[in-house]
Amino acid sequence: MAYFEDLSAYRYSDVDIIEMDWGWLEFRPGYERINVGWLDASHKFDEGPTPNWFVNTLLDIIEAPRINTMRGFHRCPFCPDRSEGSMLSVDHPNGGLLLGHTEIRVPSGPGVMFAAPSLIWHYVTAHSYRPPTEFIEAVQQYDPGWISEASPWIPDDATRITFD
Repeated sequence: MAYFEDLSAYRYSDVDIIEMDWGWLEFRPGYERINVGWLDASHKFDEGPTPNWFVNTLLDIIEAPRINTMRGFHRCPFCPDRSEGSMLSVDHPNGGLLLGHTEIRVPSGPGVMFAAPSLIWHYVTAHSYRPPTEFIEAVQQYDPGWISEASPWIPDDATRITFD
């Protein structure tokens, strides 16, 4: 997986693609995207506890509509038993979730959005990764309504690609 320092500018993709019930919504974000959780084995990361509510709330965000789904997937660079053909999975009340091929977005304030790989949940729960405080606070205030088409985060000229 690509490594990006926490709180650096996001540069992985020029567009955001959100999977909706009816298809995909693709757009060039008008907001600043900030990296969190893009870890790899050659770089140290902050470790420590997170609030008790954090991992469940983070998992709910990962379960929300998928963002920037990739055809391939990333494996955890810290787990010694990394099977070549399998993705990490986790149970969620709405069904199993696969980690390593999607991203999440978490609004941070006007015009600023955190961007993280879905593997961030695994890094927190299995490797004691402690995301920056700003991200933890944004997760606590997360509003899933940002993904709706009426949201100010989604531009009017977003491309709609339907399943039809």
